[in-house]
Amino acid sequence: MDTMTTLKKWQDDYVAMIKRVEEPMVRYAGKVAEPVARYLPERPQFMAQMPAVREVVSEQLTFRRRLVDEQAAFVRKMMKAMEPVLAKVDGPVTQLATGNTPQHEELRMPQRKATRKVA
Repeated sequence: MDTMTTLKKWQDDYVAMIKRVEEPMVRYAGKVAEPVARYLPERPQFMAQMPAVREVVSEQLTFRRRLVDEQAAFVRKMMKAMEPVLAKVDGPVTQLATGNTPQHEELRMPQRKATRKVA
C-alpha cells in the first residue's frame, strides 16, 4: 500500500469514526429535546434583539465555508508560487496531473560517477 492510499484510508476511517460517534449523539438529543422543551418557557422579551440560535448556527456554517474556501485558494496560490521547488521535488506537473507518479526506485537520485581515480 503506497503512502497516499494509506493516507486516504486513514481519512476514510476518521470520517467513519466521526459518523459512528455522531449518530448516537443525534439520536439521544432527539429523544431528550421533546421532554426538555415542555419545561422551557417561550422566548423572553429581553432576548428579542438577540439573534436566534438557528441564525447563529447558519451564519457560522456559512463563515466556515468561506474560511475553508479562502484557505484552499491560499494553498493553491502557495503551490503555484512554489512550483520551481515542487518541480524538483515532485517532478513535472504533467506527471502528477495524469496520476502516473513514479515508484520508489525511480525517485532515487542517480549515482554519481567518480570524477577522479582513487590511488
